Amino acid sequence: VVQSMNEINKQKRLRDAAIMAAEGDKIKVVKAAEAAADAAQLQGEGIARQRGAIIDGLRDSITHGTQEALSTEKISELLLITQYFETLRDIAANSKASTVFLPHSAGAVSDVASQIRNGIMQAGAPGQNRM
Repeated sequence: VVQSMNEINKQKRLRDAAIMAAEGDKIKVVKAAEAAADAAQLQGEGIARQRGAIIDGLRDSITHGTQEALSTEKISELLLITQYFETLRDIAANSKASTVFLPHSAGAVSDVASQIRNGIMQAGAPGQNRM
């Protein structure tokens, strides 16, 4: 009888230990996910500040000494051009990149900008199915 009770208590302690270990693993996974989310948020905020500073610098250098103000469309095009060149830089820096063909001329960047704007406008049009 004593041996049976000891075995029951042992199994209960093993079960409790397994539950506690699983809870510990769960906490580790949750905390790792929270840390990854926080890191991604901070990275996004940093990129946004960097692009804002780039746009401000470009706007100041273009309008320096004039009272001309840039339109939202021109500022958007400046941002797209900056992102375009960042993409080219990142592709060139990645040693595992395959061959990528991108239109590369002053007109091509404008074409890319209009294609992005058209895509956004079409996606936001009434009656479009959303995924």
